[in-house]
Amino acid sequence: MAETPVPVAPSLDAAGWEMLGFEGIPETAFRTTPDGAVEVKADKSSSVLYLKLASAPVPASRLSWQWQVTDTLPATDLTRTDGDDRVLSVYVAFSDGSMASRLKAMISPLAAGNVLNYVWGGDRVLDIAHPHFPDSGRLIVRRTADTPTGEWFMETADLAADYQRAFGEPPPGVAYIGLSGDSDDLGMRSRGLIRDLRFE
Repeated sequence: MAETPVPVAPSLDAAGWEMLGFEGIPETAFRTTPDGAVEVKADKSSSVLYLKLASAPVPASRLSWQWQVTDTLPATDLTRTDGDDRVLSVYVAFSDGSMASRLKAMISPLAAGNVLNYVWGGDRVLDIAHPHFPDSGRLIVRRTADTPTGEWFMETADLAADYQRAFGEPPPGVAYIGLSGDSDDLGMRSRGLIRDLRFE
């Protein structure tokens, strides 16, 4: 596919983004900034803001974005399912477009198919089966918690290669992209920014 920006303006609601919350946990706050970034502010909270890309899964081989953290969190152990807070996450959820996939997506967009989860946080670089959904998810730490704050970093993810390595087959189309900030276990506040998300 040609390079395709992920829409965030004029507002997240207007661009079609929706919230996936978790029972008993306050939702993280998301908003579009005047310069076109998405601000992710967690306050003892956790949730995923997600966007359905199109009516059918979209072929994509790469994803690029920029991100910055201004208020960070202590390093956590992201191999665990508890105490695994992180400042920023980018989720890419794939789907084969089948009826089963569509039905699963009605429960959660992250259940539509396999998921790649790119993370800023944690105590070390990881590329592992996702602790929360090990059969269908891959957790890839791109920036650890000790990465300098207040500075923009550019990322490019080779979705095709990452998917092949994680699941042993070429990827189907991308159905959803999600953004998250998670600080409920630590009971702290964090703030990060993500901008210029582009599929190609």
